[in-house]
Amino acid sequence: MLEQFQGGEVRNSTHKDDHKMSEALRVLIVEDQYFVAVDCELQLRSVGIDCVGLATTAAEALDIAEREHPDFALMDIRLASVADGVEAAIVMYERFGIRCIFASAHADAATRKLAERAHPLGWLDKPYTGGQLISTVRECLGALPALTPEATPAPTSSPSVH
Repeated sequence: MLEQFQGGEVRNSTHKDDHKMSEALRVLIVEDQYFVAVDCELQLRSVGIDCVGLATTAAEALDIAEREHPDFALMDIRLASVADGVEAAIVMYERFGIRCIFASAHADAATRKLAERAHPLGWLDKPYTGGQLISTVRECLGALPALTPEATPAPTSSPSVH
């Protein structure tokens, strides 16, 4: 998994047109901290959301988004690249219609204002728990058929969704 994460490679997955036949939502995780990204992937997979790829830079995120057409992205703002997550999210929305949930410790008013062009689904303030991640995804995406109460970790506190 490490070489996949560092190289922006994608696991075997179906194209979005094939996805219409299945129930699972598909996410692209854009996060430059390896263990945070893997934990997010595990938490989302535990409730039936497929991960189409992990990206550490804006360029990797856009490449994967173009190839895989995920249903949404979980986007960190500070990335290991010149372009940040806000810039990547704007391009992802404008080119592919993919919206994101921003997950970041950098969610001040000025950053949120810049991010409006990406039409974000919501915000998740770092640090967060697995339960907060799942709760935020539920709130942002509505009732998700792939999520079952038995599989959902209990949140330890309320997520920050705006």
